[in-house]
Amino acid sequence: MFNSLRTRLMVVYTLIIFITIAAVDVLILSDYFRSRLQERTITYFTYGNIAANLVSANSSDVFYISRTLEQYTQTTGARFLLIDSRSVVVSDGANHYTGELLTNPQVRKALSGSSSWAVYDNGGKNLQLAVPVTTGGRDSLEVVGAVLISADIGDLYDSYRSLRWRVILTSLLAGLMGMLFSFAAAHHLSRPLHKLIAFSKRLSRGRLGEQVNIKRNDEIGQLADTINIMSADLHRIEQNRRRFIGDVSHELKTPLASIKALVEALLMGSNAPEEKYREFLEDVIGEVDRLSMLISRLLTYTRLEEERLKREYLTLSDIAADTVRIMTPLAASHNVILENKARMDIRVPCDKNLVREMLVNVIDNSIKYRDRAKAVNKIEITDGRTFDTYRLEISDNGIGIAEQDLSRIFEGFYRSEPSRSREIEGYGMGLSIVKRIADLHGWDVSAKSQPGRGTTIVLSIPLQFK
Repeated sequence: MFNSLRTRLMVVYTLIIFITIAAVDVLILSDYFRSRLQERTITYFTYGNIAANLVSANSSDVFYISRTLEQYTQTTGARFLLIDSRSVVVSDGANHYTGELLTNPQVRKALSGSSSWAVYDNGGKNLQLAVPVTTGGRDSLEVVGAVLISADIGDLYDSYRSLRWRVILTSLLAGLMGMLFSFAAAHHLSRPLHKLIAFSKRLSRGRLGEQVNIKRNDEIGQLADTINIMSADLHRIEQNRRRFIGDVSHELKTPLASIKALVEALLMGSNAPEEKYREFLEDVIGEVDRLSMLISRLLTYTRLEEERLKREYLTLSDIAADTVRIMTPLAASHNVILENKARMDIRVPCDKNLVREMLVNVIDNSIKYRDRAKAVNKIEITDGRTFDTYRLEISDNGIGIAEQDLSRIFEGFYRSEPSRSREIEGYGMGLSIVKRIADLHGWDVSAKSQPGRGTTIVLSIPLQFK
């Protein structure tokens, strides 16, 4: 019975409803009683302080004091007693305890100079408060007695019990109605979930890219949309994985085939001059270097999949300045002007080495894709910020990227030139490494470009306010 999701949802909803109602009832009732008792206590303390001030101002007029306490007793329904410093009742508004000795805790605290109150259960609920009676100035204050107030608060408890039963009955009715709604909700929720379960099973069997048709505006609809997105992403990832394997195979096979051809040529040309041997061997070394560079890129990309950041608060404009200093000779060797205009002193948590590697890859990419037809090629680093985001931009005036390629330039082995020409050296791994490093930091990286006018790589970094 409890293996059914619908039954479990009904039980859970019912428990949640009743537990929530019970908790709310307890909080409401306890808060109600505390507030009513506090109101009553404040009222009596106000009367007690007024009476204490009257006693202090008319300490020699015992008759006036007694008559005043009697009037307070008749007006409030509480008993007012005046007690001297020996704990003897001097005046009783109800004329019952005059001349007797009272030493309850409230009287003792009042005679020591502190007001206090307590509720006693003597066959009925009784609230007792005591206020000290003082004479003299602020520097020579002397406690000469206390005003004790004794009030029956049984009406508070009666009203509390009455309210409690009304709240309980109302809550039971609300709970029963909630159960009915929970049954309907559980049925409504479980029906599309069965469809999602069947769809998930199809995904697990490799039917990637399918979409489940659930049109709802609630969380189930959002879940269905998320699963649809996941299905599309898994399909894209699978396609990318296959393309990645194919590209790796292609990129590895090309230099290996060249090396094989060169070595075979060397073996066959035993009577070739020494200069020819040297030329072929230099070509072999070049292909080995290409192969080593490709393997190094692959290892870097793979390492980043499991990289743990060594974060420290650093200024990115300083890292950019260091990177520009390192890359300037390479840029100059290709007649590219490299300028750093990032000046903002903003510190962000980052891994210095990975950030430097990211900037090196972007700058190297801009150098490779410079416009050789232009007299001046330029790469410029700038920065700026909004309220909560710091932006680092690397712009060039190179050959640019076609609009249809912009969304894919951060994929591994993707190169925007259709012919995959060897005129521009590279393997399409640089920007994928940049994307991975940005993702590790929780940053956003994007690109803006126009063919023939250049490309701008934008690094957006959310600022953390401490």
